[in-house]
Amino acid sequence: MTFRTVITAFLTLFLCMSLAGGAFAASKAVNVKFPRGASGTSIDGTIRGSDGVRYLVDVAAGQTMSVQLDTDNPGNYFNITAPGASQALFIGSVSGNSASFQIPSSGKYEINVYLMRNAARRNERANYELTIYVENAAAQARPQPRAAAPAAQAADAVSTDLMPRFCVGEASAKFGVRPQSITANAAFKSGNQYVSQGYFERDGSTTFFNCWFDLGGNFVSVN
Repeated sequence: MTFRTVITAFLTLFLCMSLAGGAFAASKAVNVKFPRGASGTSIDGTIRGSDGVRYLVDVAAGQTMSVQLDTDNPGNYFNITAPGASQALFIGSVSGNSASFQIPSSGKYEINVYLMRNAARRNERANYELTIYVENAAAQARPQPRAAAPAAQAADAVSTDLMPRFCVGEASAKFGVRPQSITANAAFKSGNQYVSQGYFERDGSTTFFNCWFDLGGNFVSVN
């Protein structure tokens, strides 16, 4: 093995460790439980220095999980790791503080909230709000509604207060805009759906969009 090969391997390892952010930080584990009848929840938290928090969420294959982190520290991110995986499937410092994806396999997923190494070394503090939504989680947690009244049961499944946050995440992914630059308004019922209307500024112009949810609180589309 040549000296150049050794240096290249070392730099590659260093880069992977840097992207992982707080993967080596001291962290406590918190089991996430959604409120009864809900498919999502928002959690307020504070971390400082190398301390982090691992939020554990039980999900099933085929469900869609959305995660949004709002924070007052630009060095505060989150990673998501699948059960038994050695590497994160989502790295916030690379992809931003909003994620939405279909669960590939059932189990307990880790959402690791941390500070980047430079911020951790300065012993900085971050106050954050972590919003987690799992499509159809509420439906799995209780008996299925009778066919005679599915709409009424579904409408009670998710609070509309969560919809603007996930609208921001979906719009960020669709339009390639940072979540901090997007505004989404309170959701309201329009016909047989809910809609959250939003906008963002880019290149001197304003783009408006709508996020649509079905009566069960499940995300449908953004346009």
